[in-house]
Amino acid sequence: MALENKADAEDSAAKKNVTGKKTADKDDAAKPTPPTYKRKQKLPGQITLATLSNGLTVIVQENHTAPVATVRCFVKNTGGAFESKYLGMGISHLVEHIVAGGATTTRTEKEIEEIVDRFGGATNAYTSNDLTAYFIDCPAGNTMTCIDLIADTMQNAIFEQEAFDREFKVVQRELFDGEANRSRVKWSLINETIYTDHPAHVPTIGYLEVLKTATRDIALDFYRSRYVPNNQIFVVVGDIKTDEVLDRIARAWIGTPRSRETYIPMVADPLQVSPREAVREMDGNTYDMALAWPTAKLSSPDLYALDVAAYILAEGESSRMIQNLKYDKQLVLSVSSASYTPYFVDGWFGIFATAQPETWKKASDAIIAEVYRLREELVSPAELEKAKKQKAAELVFSQQKVQDAAGSLGRGYLSTADPRFDHAYAENIQKVTAEQVRDVARRYFLPQRLNRIIIAPPGGAPKAADADNKSTEGKIVSLNLDNGLRVLVKRNSQLPLVNIQAYILGGSLVDSVETAGRAGLVGKMLDKGTARHSAQQIADFFDSRGGKFSTAAGRNTVYATATVLADDFPDALALLAESFTQPTFPQDQFEKVQHLALGAIARRAANPQQEVLELFFDNLPNSSPYHILQGGKKETVERLTADNLRSYHAKYFVPNNMIVTVFGDIDPDKAVDLVRKNFGSLKPNPDLEPISFDRPNAIAKSIVRHKQTKKTTAMVMLGYPDTSILDKTDYAAMTVLDAIMSGYSYPGGWLHTELRGQGLVYYVHAMQITGPSPGFFSIMAQTRPDKLDEVVDRIRKNVQRVKDGKISQKEFDTAIQMIISLHAQENTTSGTQAQQAALDELYGLGYDYDKSFEDRIKAVTLEDVIRVANKYLGNSVLATTSPEKK
Repeated sequence: MALENKADAEDSAAKKNVTGKKTADKDDAAKPTPPTYKRKQKLPGQITLATLSNGLTVIVQENHTAPVATVRCFVKNTGGAFESKYLGMGISHLVEHIVAGGATTTRTEKEIEEIVDRFGGATNAYTSNDLTAYFIDCPAGNTMTCIDLIADTMQNAIFEQEAFDREFKVVQRELFDGEANRSRVKWSLINETIYTDHPAHVPTIGYLEVLKTATRDIALDFYRSRYVPNNQIFVVVGDIKTDEVLDRIARAWIGTPRSRETYIPMVADPLQVSPREAVREMDGNTYDMALAWPTAKLSSPDLYALDVAAYILAEGESSRMIQNLKYDKQLVLSVSSASYTPYFVDGWFGIFATAQPETWKKASDAIIAEVYRLREELVSPAELEKAKKQKAAELVFSQQKVQDAAGSLGRGYLSTADPRFDHAYAENIQKVTAEQVRDVARRYFLPQRLNRIIIAPPGGAPKAADADNKSTEGKIVSLNLDNGLRVLVKRNSQLPLVNIQAYILGGSLVDSVETAGRAGLVGKMLDKGTARHSAQQIADFFDSRGGKFSTAAGRNTVYATATVLADDFPDALALLAESFTQPTFPQDQFEKVQHLALGAIARRAANPQQEVLELFFDNLPNSSPYHILQGGKKETVERLTADNLRSYHAKYFVPNNMIVTVFGDIDPDKAVDLVRKNFGSLKPNPDLEPISFDRPNAIAKSIVRHKQTKKTTAMVMLGYPDTSILDKTDYAAMTVLDAIMSGYSYPGGWLHTELRGQGLVYYVHAMQITGPSPGFFSIMAQTRPDKLDEVVDRIRKNVQRVKDGKISQKEFDTAIQMIISLHAQENTTSGTQAQQAALDELYGLGYDYDKSFEDRIKAVTLEDVIRVANKYLGNSVLATTSPEKK
């Protein structure tokens, strides 16, 4: 590549000095030695905390549950609030884009990508307002390679001009597209309103006008000054050996000395003395609100009572606001709470809600009344105990994946200098009293300190007068009860958790265009009352035990799932079975659920992705179950009655159409006995005909449909007929084709490299929307309106490229290895393993079908990929949306 400026010439002449390291003279030719560990501390949970002589902090945790690992590096003194003279530029985020996977003095960008793809690693990075983090998730055998890659990136990035120009375009596009995203806009408005002088008011991604002034030299300067060992926390969690990891990390930092300490001045905000409000009108039909009060930092002892208050108000179906505002008064479509307490600035306590135009004002008033009620009344012992149990369970749940554990360790140390802060936090939560909750409410939840954020539909803005145990894992035990019910149980005692699931075949397979949304309502009504338990009592049961319980409908099934602590398993199974098999579909609850479903339908118009998906599904062949919108249409949902749901339940919720799974810390024999006790008396339906999967999906003639919107972004959804998961050979070949074109699980492949690499799209991804009935191979992209036609054309050219067989052997081999390695990292919890086994058994593939996944992928040939491309990628349905009329 030609050198384009002085900085390029300097870096080319001295790449080894790109991070500001001292370059040794020839007289200093002695082989450098690794930095030494100045401190090593063994902590509970097989955690080791260590510090190298160059200032690098290292945290290692052994977790031998599965043969996987994650390698992460957290860079402190970076993030939106820590950019000093570059504040408002989003330079931390821009640097992250360039550094993640970018070229170093030892490897090209392509070489890094090939190494990671070869072992099927999943790599990414992110920036918040107080840190930047990089990670690679990998098979445990590749941990050392990942350490080398992350360490190299943290020390030796070279900031090629071409890479800078590419990512500069991507980041600008991301910032622009974020202005059409209600959630991002809401978060920005909260911080801009609460913080006036403190750097926390600046969006992490920056302001477009300031971002445009960024240069390669500025990005390189920021990297050199902030990406130094004494600003970095290196975390490795997984199936590894601590001493080997510590040694490899030390050797990976040879020649990189400690740098001067980074001091970031933070201007404190004045005390808020009057209410504030921010309003933004955005495309959509609903109101999104946030009501927030300034509170305290992470180090404050008030942290714990504030978090308990948040849980009591809006955590779980039995919480005050969800019961009162969502179900009883039906003022909101959704409501949630958060107590945000960062370490570097006073935080805030917030309530978030979405409401219809006719109810949003009452909803806002009702939210404020519920918050201020905490100042006047002591919370009940039952509410307090429930919140504590929820928090205790939350800690256990968060330890299931190595990725979650690594995030907890790294953020905990960065924020508090204690990697096990989450454990201390959970202990202090248990000490909170009702009096402490009332005390923090009285001190922080003051009318003059209220901040109200409103995102309104166009023209809807309010008028000015209106604001350490080893896992014991067994094999899956499969059996059929006398009534035909299929049962799968598996013991995994790594954590004291049990997951219970129950499924029936149904969903869109038995619905029609006229009854669209019926299965969804059935799913949502299963926990809304039985003859013995009300909806409130069901929600109270699980919330008071810190459990998770949900019922819903998928495209092909209706299901219930619960995860609870092992001690609560027998009672939880009994209540799940009662809810699943004996719901009464109370009329008052039906009307509430129907109201919320209609609200969700109305909200589709506010979401660009949902909008284009609806247009796409509407134009699929009528014979395909994928033509039916899972949530239904306004007219179909309005027609449904509680009796319709009862008829559906009576017909399909029978043991010969059902499967139940119990995975977790159980005795398998006792678990089977409990399933038999709770499900064994169900009567089969001998008249139920087998549900057919043979539903034609052929597209007789290509269809193009466009919808004009008022959004500042454009969407593309292009679909071709696909095979079903039951066609093992073709489905495997289409999976490889998908990986070649757009990656597997993570963005990649031809489409991502070409379209996002050239700044044409914010994202692009292919997916197989299929199941036991043949579905569709689809490609979705978000772009600028003026680039819509070009993006569609390029996608079609890539489809033709694969049909023409222009796939290199290297691309094919990489896709195979990527699929195998990433799939091995997918089903790592009891819940996900149970779901996979249940669905495979229900669809007729067998509960252990997933074990043959690797063999099926390895059996695919390059010729198979080309064959299925020409077999399926013919006529298509193209759906697009943009502000332009086409």
